[in-house]
Amino acid sequence: MKRLFISMILLMIVISACAPQAAATEEPAPVEEQPTHVNVDLTPAQRVAISKLAENLGLTPDKIKLISTEAVDWPDSCLGVSTEGIMCSQVVTPGFRVVLEAEGKKVEYHTNQDASVIVPATVALTWSRSGGIAGFCDNLTIYLSGEVQGTTCKKGDIVEKRLNEILSREQIATMNDWLTKYGVVDIDASDPAGAADAMSVKLHLAGLGTEKMTSKAVQQVLLQFIQDLNQKLMSQ
Repeated sequence: MKRLFISMILLMIVISACAPQAAATEEPAPVEEQPTHVNVDLTPAQRVAISKLAENLGLTPDKIKLISTEAVDWPDSCLGVSTEGIMCSQVVTPGFRVVLEAEGKKVEYHTNQDASVIVPATVALTWSRSGGIAGFCDNLTIYLSGEVQGTTCKKGDIVEKRLNEILSREQIATMNDWLTKYGVVDIDASDPAGAADAMSVKLHLAGLGTEKMTSKAVQQVLLQFIQDLNQKLMSQ
């Protein structure tokens, strides 16, 4: 009986030794956090420019590359960026030119000395409409950095918004397609000279591509798109 008991004990020890061991639990690899704040080592002008572009394009600051920064004495209070219908004081204003790159596009911002004022400077599109029975006097500027500005003599001031505040993602994608596909495009949809209550409508697209927009149908779609955008902007 004693021998049988000892044999059973030995058998249990052998079975236990041969049983597969539970694999050690591995610690999960640390997740690398993406920086979501602007580098504090940058100058005020650089920080403001990067923050503004990130907000305009819906990106985190780490997706924006700083290309260059240059001290400039701007010739006026508008920091060298003129807007149709807006007067600028002709006073020399020290500041900076900051060039950034995001999503393969280079954009420029102008600031004053302490970066309390910053304006976009890379124009993507301009549009103007004047005259007609309704007496239009509208101007619209879209910047490659994602801002849009509009003026009208009926309001007397400038209206500024981010494109992503008034356009859907699909509409912004359409706008980007035109910019990347076509080169410089000039459209004059004005009424014939001398016509009663003639209206002037002109559009300039500073495209980054190489194709020419020769299709009148495509030009008309672009014109309608911008006219609708202007209406949305001015109704804000």
